[in-house]
Amino acid sequence: MSSIDILTGQHITIKYEPANISKRMLALILDYIFMGAYMLALFYVFFEVFNQSFDWQDADAIIFVVLCLPLLCYHVIFETLMNGQTPGKVIAKIRVTNIDGSTPNFLSYFLRWLLLPVDLMPYGGTGALFIVFTKNHQRLGDLAAGTIVVNSVSSSSKFNLDNIFDEFSEDYRPVFREAELLTEGQIQLITQLLDNSSKEKSIEHLARKIKQKINIETKMNNRKFLETIVKDYNYYAASGV
Repeated sequence: MSSIDILTGQHITIKYEPANISKRMLALILDYIFMGAYMLALFYVFFEVFNQSFDWQDADAIIFVVLCLPLLCYHVIFETLMNGQTPGKVIAKIRVTNIDGSTPNFLSYFLRWLLLPVDLMPYGGTGALFIVFTKNHQRLGDLAAGTIVVNSVSSSSKFNLDNIFDEFSEDYRPVFREAELLTEGQIQLITQLLDNSSKEKSIEHLARKIKQKINIETKMNNRKFLETIVKDYNYYAASGV
């Protein structure tokens, strides 16, 4: 499957590798396996372990229903708490992200979850057709939420935003105090460009934009400058300065 070119608000094109249908199906099947395992465990506890002490009236029934609710909201809960991933997506190494590369909010995850039953009709055919024939390989839920599903960035990435609160050595001294003037979305844009682009022209263009925005003059090379900006931003975010 070809990559997706995303033109950001900073006029930088970032290439995403969309998750193919097989990976998305694998993630969905795994998630349903986990959901089934949870349901079996729940039934075992209530019907085998507590069968003699629970009379399944009023409070007991309410407790059972409440414990079943995570299954109903499985996808929206995990995607919200795990930065666009469910346990199945983690194993399949795919992630939900906004079309502009930023992190989706709860409403985006909610819309995807709300339209999942439609995408699964019949037998997943609706969602599969939209994934195949839409420009950015989006199912209905993605189109409504403005999201795409992409292959995960390697966890070994030095500047992965999942590690935004990295520990710093006691003697670490940030280079650019101005880094804290940037937003999380802008830092994410820089990180994704560094992770996904080998084109120095794109890196030079973004570095120039960042320098202009926060009024920095430096002779540091462009890639090193952007890497330092990300690390300094993470330092200030982690220390609460």
